[in-house]
Amino acid sequence: MSFLIRPFVLLLLLACAVRGADLDATLLRLADDKSGERAAALAELGASREPRLVAFLEDYRQNSAYVWNGRLVLVLDLRDDQGVPLDPLTRKALGPAVAKSALTELTVSNKERRAATDAVTRLRLSDPDHDARLSAVTKAGDGLAVATRPALNELAANDSDPRVRRAAAEGVSLIDLAGDDAPARVAAADQLGTLGSGRALANLREVAAKDKDETVRTHAATAVAAIESYQLQLRITQTAFSGLSAGSILIIMALGLSITFGLMGIINMAHGEMLMVGAYATLLTQWGVERFLPPAMQPWYFLIAVVTGFFAAGGVGWLLELTIIRHLYGRPLETLLATWGVSFLLIKTVRSTFGDNQAVTAPAWLVGGWEPMAELVLPWNRLFIIALTAVSIVGVWLLLKKTRLGLLLRATTQSRRTASSLGVNTRRIDGLTFALGSGLAGAAGCAMTLIGGLKPDMGQEFIIDSFLVVAAGGVGNLAGVVWAGLSLGLLNKVLEPWTQAVFAKVLVLICVIIFLQWKPSGLFPAKGRLADG
Repeated sequence: MSFLIRPFVLLLLLACAVRGADLDATLLRLADDKSGERAAALAELGASREPRLVAFLEDYRQNSAYVWNGRLVLVLDLRDDQGVPLDPLTRKALGPAVAKSALTELTVSNKERRAATDAVTRLRLSDPDHDARLSAVTKAGDGLAVATRPALNELAANDSDPRVRRAAAEGVSLIDLAGDDAPARVAAADQLGTLGSGRALANLREVAAKDKDETVRTHAATAVAAIESYQLQLRITQTAFSGLSAGSILIIMALGLSITFGLMGIINMAHGEMLMVGAYATLLTQWGVERFLPPAMQPWYFLIAVVTGFFAAGGVGWLLELTIIRHLYGRPLETLLATWGVSFLLIKTVRSTFGDNQAVTAPAWLVGGWEPMAELVLPWNRLFIIALTAVSIVGVWLLLKKTRLGLLLRATTQSRRTASSLGVNTRRIDGLTFALGSGLAGAAGCAMTLIGGLKPDMGQEFIIDSFLVVAAGGVGNLAGVVWAGLSLGLLNKVLEPWTQAVFAKVLVLICVIIFLQWKPSGLFPAKGRLADG
């Protein structure tokens, strides 16, 4: 096989050498006496698709280019009238420091600086990195750079990234809209309206209000209406998604609280601290994976952390039920005060151990987002939270409906005395149920680390909202928790743009109070011990 591969390698090396020689020759033309020749050389460099030229042209504009020994070089630091000549592409030293008298400095005019800027823009349009190319395309279109129109047109037709194709098409239309050709401006307005381009909205409004051509004004106004309609759809979708993701954490929190409260009648004020335990368990998992597991496992630490957070918080909840809650059944006020004291103890313990602020680094596969519609990006971290909530809901439902533990739990809920007389260890069921509810809060804490920092009192922000979800949905009812959590999350996000975040929460509380006046038992009235009084 080597005798077949070797010629191709030689041809590749030869092609690279020829390309390098061509670039060296083009670079040397920047020192030509004729301004037209220098302008042509800058245009060729801009069309070369060589990303290393971006840094060179930036230095070229700063008068750092020189001719030395018949070739163009960079000298970035002249000290004591000496400098080291560097290769303009690789920036490697071509020899020891030489005297300034051995260098011929290139005099760059303002016109050539502008041409170099255009060349940099064109080079960035061909950057192999998708995000860098998208940024360059957007900048070129917003800057109405006519010189970049051919490159933008080519990208709009052929680029592999749909985001770049759309941004390039918008850029071409923005450039045409600012031109003098009336038919082209009409077509540009129509295209921007079809694309629903939020970038072009201000430009189109100005054209619709002030342009001298009535046809152009009419088409621009039509495009503005189409874009505004599309932007309204985007806002509605974004609000719904934000409400769904905000309500998802509430649902996981309230699932555990509803199970605990629905079965045992315990007002657990330390439930928020179970979320905090899950969050800090996630942090410890990240540290442990980074230190003890191979690098190949590190991107997947977060899946391990979900399980770790669940069992860590579940273990704390089981200990809390075993040592304190078990001795206070039937005395709700005392359990409220006791768990409130436990919450402060947990907060102080975590603060003295970890300090006030920590952060978890999200794995690479949860960075970025999915773009189902143009200009609508749904972050992967929030999609993961929604998926985790769905898994939690299905898992709790299967546990309650399809397992022996769920059967015993439901039997104890419906009639504790009857279940006990049939041999059910109700004390053990209480402990397992409390651990399950706490574990769900721990999973919510793991999810919280994706969208916020860690602090010892982070659970305090969710405990009241969780009780509201339980109250509005119906104590101990799974479907009620889901509907109430989604409704409160969506209502909060709908109200936030109209009011400050604090006032939005106050309005949500008022809405819940009004709702409970209408349906005191929530969406789905409780069954079992609490319903029996």
